[in-house]
Amino acid sequence: MAIIDRIKYDGDLNNSQWLIYKYPSEEFVLGSQLIINQGQEALFFKGGEALDLFGPGTHTLSTGNLPILNKLVNLPFGGKTPFTAEIYYINKTVNLDMKWGTSTPIPLEDPKYGLILNVGARGQYGITIKDSRLFVSRLIGAIPNGTIANQILILRYFNGLINSKIKSITAAYMIQKQISFLEISQFLEELSKEFFKSLNEEFDRFGIELINFSCESIAPKPEEYKKLKEYKEELALGQDFYQQRRSLDILEKMAENQSTGEIANEAIGLGMGIGAANQFSNMFANVEKNANTTSSNSQIICPKCGSQNNITNKFCNNCGNKLVLTVVCPHCGKEIPSGMKFCGECGKSLCGTKCHSCGFDNKPGMKFCGNCGEKL
Repeated sequence: MAIIDRIKYDGDLNNSQWLIYKYPSEEFVLGSQLIINQGQEALFFKGGEALDLFGPGTHTLSTGNLPILNKLVNLPFGGKTPFTAEIYYINKTVNLDMKWGTSTPIPLEDPKYGLILNVGARGQYGITIKDSRLFVSRLIGAIPNGTIANQILILRYFNGLINSKIKSITAAYMIQKQISFLEISQFLEELSKEFFKSLNEEFDRFGIELINFSCESIAPKPEEYKKLKEYKEELALGQDFYQQRRSLDILEKMAENQSTGEIANEAIGLGMGIGAANQFSNMFANVEKNANTTSSNSQIICPKCGSQNNITNKFCNNCGNKLVLTVVCPHCGKEIPSGMKFCGECGKSLCGTKCHSCGFDNKPGMKFCGNCGEKL
């Protein structure tokens, strides 16, 4: 490899915000010209150790201005003695347009309404390299020869840390203030200060000074934000209505695969209380019972020979007896002829019950409205 006697880096030709440039050659000679532009520093590195650091200007390399390297490799005095080392150029100017954002939604609970939501956040921050030796030492493994490290390097290293801080600080702040995601936009400036205070300490360990840190948005996914607004509106109608709606949502999610006992346990775990949980468990049990009854009622039992017939049959397949379609009274469980308005056994009405709250026509025997959950 050719020995370099003039060392310089003018910055990224694409005008992107570079942070570190690793000079492509590691072969140099004493007497070479090291040229450093304003806003730059150059650091010699050898054997995994940060050595001599140079500021802006033109420097003729000698044993006099390479004391640490000289001590390490024992350079002879004078002449154009060759030596090997790595040289890193560091951009010392301030970078104010560093973008950050959550790559995946963060699950956070809304302390005001008790809903767990998938939240996204984004913003911007500014940095400057405060300690070039520390900065390069921490990040040296990510920079091959002749390459430029830009903002993506910082984002890759700190994105996980930023997301973790955003989650913990936001959760603690919202609980302390008892605010909802519906109103968090009013507190972004104050939250940004909390983020800055916490993250500045972490960046400092990498030789980086955090100039500013702003949070532009913290919000649930659009469909979850809409649901949160609906809950707020329902809560404004009264605690009972809100609790019933939440309970019905719970039942809707669990109905397909869980037993009624599991539903009661889930409901208790979500703060419904034992009485309300059992009430909804019983309601769901009635739904299951009615579903099973409907299934069994798809067959008509012949009153003469006891054979089961299809519900569409007018005469028994076994004995030819005329069939009378029967239904089960939801109050006493007695079979009665279809079309009757009152049960011949218990005398109770077989007509549906209209909900006094929403006006929905419910089937006979329903204890709670199938539309709004109100007790009938």
